[in-house]
Amino acid sequence: MSRRALAGTVLGISCLLAACGRDTGRDGEGRKGPDALDALVAAQKASAAAIAKQEAAPRLPRMALRVLVAGDLIPHRPSLASAASVSTALAPLGPLFGGANAVIANYEAATATGAELPKRKMAYAAPRGWLGELRRAGLTAVTVANNHACDLEGPGVTTTLDAARAAGLVALGGDAEDPWAPRVVAEANGKRVCVVAWTTQMNAEGACGRSKHLAIASPGRRARVDAAIRVAKTTCDATIAVLHGGEEYAPQTETVMDLAHHVADVGADAVVVHHPHVASPVELHTTKDRRRVPVFASVGNLASNQGESWTAEMFPVLPENRRLVCVNAWTRLGMIADLSFDFEETGVRMEWGYHLVWNENEHATDRAISVPKIEARLLDPERDRGLVAKLAEDRKGPVPVFEDPCWIESPGSEDARAHRCRASSMPSSVAAVAPPVVVPAKAQVARARRRR
Repeated sequence: MSRRALAGTVLGISCLLAACGRDTGRDGEGRKGPDALDALVAAQKASAAAIAKQEAAPRLPRMALRVLVAGDLIPHRPSLASAASVSTALAPLGPLFGGANAVIANYEAATATGAELPKRKMAYAAPRGWLGELRRAGLTAVTVANNHACDLEGPGVTTTLDAARAAGLVALGGDAEDPWAPRVVAEANGKRVCVVAWTTQMNAEGACGRSKHLAIASPGRRARVDAAIRVAKTTCDATIAVLHGGEEYAPQTETVMDLAHHVADVGADAVVVHHPHVASPVELHTTKDRRRVPVFASVGNLASNQGESWTAEMFPVLPENRRLVCVNAWTRLGMIADLSFDFEETGVRMEWGYHLVWNENEHATDRAISVPKIEARLLDPERDRGLVAKLAEDRKGPVPVFEDPCWIESPGSEDARAHRCRASSMPSSVAAVAPPVVVPAKAQVARARRRR
């Protein structure tokens, strides 16, 4: 019953009681008797209370689906080769992962059927149990389309898809029938968030490098990408594009950024890129239809053995050679995109931010350990103030990631929401009047300082 109808019903009862008072509830002088007055007051109070109760009744919560998208998981030998080692590495992120509807990372490897190892030095393979540990660590999906997917040739791709399915993980960018099909990663109350994933490059030559089981498209070949995004827009309520591309250990390339902008223009609500192994600042792209789409230019590594020899006494990178990975501190800093989709009658409202992750590595402090322990933990701006200051000395690095107001510095705190930014995926007529992102004063000062 509507509030107006309820009020009318109760008022009718009040009038009825008042009318009864004229016949039976008046004293000899025509005044209302106590019984009739009490009944009228009680009815009026009931009316007010009923209206107030309905006014105060909590509205149904908006349907929001939260998706985390992280970077590369690399089974480096020997530190991250075992299933147990990756479980240990991801354990500190359990509370963060537990608060999301979907958690995605890039599986930068092929899956071995037994104990075989890749023939090439720069090739990665993980045992089947590795993917199972990812699921137990809180991941719900993995991107399998990347340049290392064919490190064990065709059989490795097949084993990866089989092992992901057995572990309960959604394989993104890989499928025996259609790797380009949008995959649902989060769903509730009839609303679905989907991902379209692909790689722009492949190490392998020959048949596996052209595998129909993997979504592969160079930056210049956009027709297949466009078709996949458009299919997703007709079958899903929000679409995330996740692509693998760029140059290793360098800021994201202009070619990949042009592709990311194009994908947003076609209809993606967010774009996430991995492959460079170092983070890049996030860009908010305004599409042709006036939507604001976050482009995570590179989310770097989630868990790896890169940067294993770097210590805080060193400069963040070797100035003359950023590809000397063992002492490149930026390879130990990763980013996790945090996307929250709020479904409304007029469209989709998205809030976003990111978390920064630091890889602790025992090898950096004790070279004698044969299998050093690696742990990926959230970077804390207070606890890690010295580390942040040290990394900030490298002004050619992605220092702006520390200054962006969309860095969710303390995920568990009460003001964590203040560090979330807003992007609009609504129709253009709505997006055009959507409130602008408010940049805190400290960030404005930091940005002005960078421009000097």
